[in-house]
Parts: sequence; structure tokens; C-alpha cells
Amino acid sequence: MRLSYTSSFWLACSVLLLTFFVSGTPISLFNLYRLQEGLSNADLGIVSLGYFIAAASALLIFGRISNHTGRKPLLYTAIVCLLTSCALLLMMHSVSVLLLARILQGFACGIASSNIAAYLVDVSEQQPGWLVALITSCSPMLGISGGAISSGALATWGPAPRSLIYMLLMVILSSILVTTWFAQESIKPKGGWLLSLRPRLYLPEGKNKTFLTTAGVVIATWSLGAFYQAFGPSVLAQKLNQSSAFMSAIAFSSVMILTPLGGYISRYYRPHIAIRLGMGAFIVASFTILISLKQGWLISFIGASLLVGLSQGVATAACLHLLLHGITSEHRAGTLATVFVTSYSGAVFPGAIASAFAHNLSVFQLCMGYVGLGFVAATFAIIMSAKLE
Repeated sequence: MRLSYTSSFWLACSVLLLTFFVSGTPISLFNLYRLQEGLSNADLGIVSLGYFIAAASALLIFGRISNHTGRKPLLYTAIVCLLTSCALLLMMHSVSVLLLARILQGFACGIASSNIAAYLVDVSEQQPGWLVALITSCSPMLGISGGAISSGALATWGPAPRSLIYMLLMVILSSILVTTWFAQESIKPKGGWLLSLRPRLYLPEGKNKTFLTTAGVVIATWSLGAFYQAFGPSVLAQKLNQSSAFMSAIAFSSVMILTPLGGYISRYYRPHIAIRLGMGAFIVASFTILISLKQGWLISFIGASLLVGLSQGVATAACLHLLLHGITSEHRAGTLATVFVTSYSGAVFPGAIASAFAHNLSVFQLCMGYVGLGFVAATFAIIMSAKLE
């Protein structure tokens, strides 16, 4: 018995969201790990850097492999990586174990961003185009924020604050792994998969300007999101006087939880207009975040962070709609891999610099650097969007 294409589509959505959900669960516990295990801001920066490098490497090396092996083996691989990471986090008592778990989660996210997202597009024949673009662009933000909030809530009010979320996830992931066996396969396996491992990025012909615009958008938004992931709990504790796991989750998730709403809103505007609106709002919001941290304004900080997520959804969904339009199934995984390699690079390189200076700079000074980078990248995206008309 095989699932229908519609059921396979929703299964793919579930796996894509769950992959990022799992990767978001440790983030709200970082401050707990910092206090109980003696982890430093530099340690947390390195852990987050390991996550982003693993995701980018998976995209760069394995981004096109499902064109040869079929899509389903990559679904199995991602789920097994997530199960293993949850098992590791159940016994997390050192930075090395946390780093290994985050590397596995990053690897799963890299596979999901390209191969699972391509599978989702393959089986979306009966779904509206805007819904497909919304899910592929917003799943990382919605999943990660959902995971952070869920683990933060359980850590604050539930029993076994450091382990309950992972026990629950292992049950859910095991069920999804079994269900995946019955899903449709959208790509016929063929030879040559070893050659597909050669790192190579794919860019659709005639879409150079669209890609450059997309690069500006994702570098601006993902770099700021990486700052929240690595240093969000420390920002909350040191600048806003909040130390609970749930408040850490709310602060971190605020920067991405409205991304799906932004993606939905973008359908009402022509893509180049949506990109300008999104990036303009992002610039305003990022500088408001900086002012809020300087003054210690919690409500203003969360409000500006929510606007970042909304603006990211508007601009990113518009960019992906333009990039994926007219692309054949054979090139979807490669195109998505290129976009997400660029996205993760926007997190990796600033993260490496921030981790190197984390011992000598305050979290506010680090935030200034991230906001400056976001301003330059967002301005570049606005300028490039004018060439898409």
C-alpha cells in the first residue's frame, strides 16, 4: 500500500518541519547548560558554528544526491540523524556531546533543505504554488521556533526539564520513520550517485539577478538569526535580566515565528515589491533591536524581533517563488541547495568571527556587528530587486 501524492506531500511537510523543530529544541536550554555545565558564550558560539557548518556541508556535498538515489533514502537518513541527536542530548554533560548532537542536527537540516524540500515540490502537483513556496521558505523558521518554545515550556513547567522533550521526540520520529516507508517515491533511482557528491552549486539559467537578490535577503536574515541562536539566551540574561528557559525560547523564537505569516502576505504583492518591503522593514527592525538592547527594553526587543521574522517571510517567499518558477524536478534539489548553502554561509562566517571574539566583546558589541552586516546585505537586496522589474 502506498500513500497518495497528497498524503506524501503532507508527510514531506511533516518531516521538513520536524527536522527543524528538533534542531530548535536545544536552543532554549543553552542558558541551562551554561549554568549547570559551565559552558561559556564562546562554547555556545562554537556549538552553533558546528551546526551551521554541518548543514552547509550537507547541502554542498549531498544537495543533489537524491536525483540519483531517489528522495526517500534521504528522508530516512535525516530521521535517523535526528533520532541519534536526541539520544545524545538525553545524556548531555559536556560541550563535546552537545557539539556532536548539533552537528547531526545540522546535517539533517542540510539534507532537509535540499532533498526533502525537493521531494515536497515533486509531490505538490495538487497544491497551490504559493503554499509550496511558503512551506519551503518558512519551514526552517517555523520549525526551529516551535522546537525552542516547546522545549522551553517543558523545561520551565514540566518534569525532567532536560530530557522530557527528547523522549517525546524519539517516539514521534520513530513513528514518522515507519510511515515514510509507505510514501510515494518521486524520482527513479539511477547510477552516478558518486559523481553527485562532488561539491557543485547549481543556478538556473537566466536567474542570476534573482539569485543575487535572494543572496542579499538570506545573508541579512540568516546572519541575525544565527546571532539569536548562539547568543540569544546570553542576551536575555545579561542585557534584559531574564533567565528562564521559556523566556529564552520566546526571545529566540520571536525573530522567526512570524516568518510563515510574512510568506503568506507576500502573495498579495508583486515579488520585487515584496522584496523591497521586506528588506526595508528588516532594516528598521534590526536597528530597533540594537536600541532596545542598549536601553534594556524587553517589549521593544521582542516587538522588533517579531518584525524581523515577518519581513524575512515576505522577502524570502518572494525570492523563492521567482527562483523555483519554471524549474524542472531534476534541478530543484540543486537550486534549493544553492540557496540554503548561501543562507548557512551567511550564518557560518559571521559566526566564526563572533566566536573568535566572544571572549573579548560583549553580546551588545557582537550584536552591533551582526546588525551592520544585515544592513549592508539588505540594502544590496533592495538595489538588486529594482533590476527584476
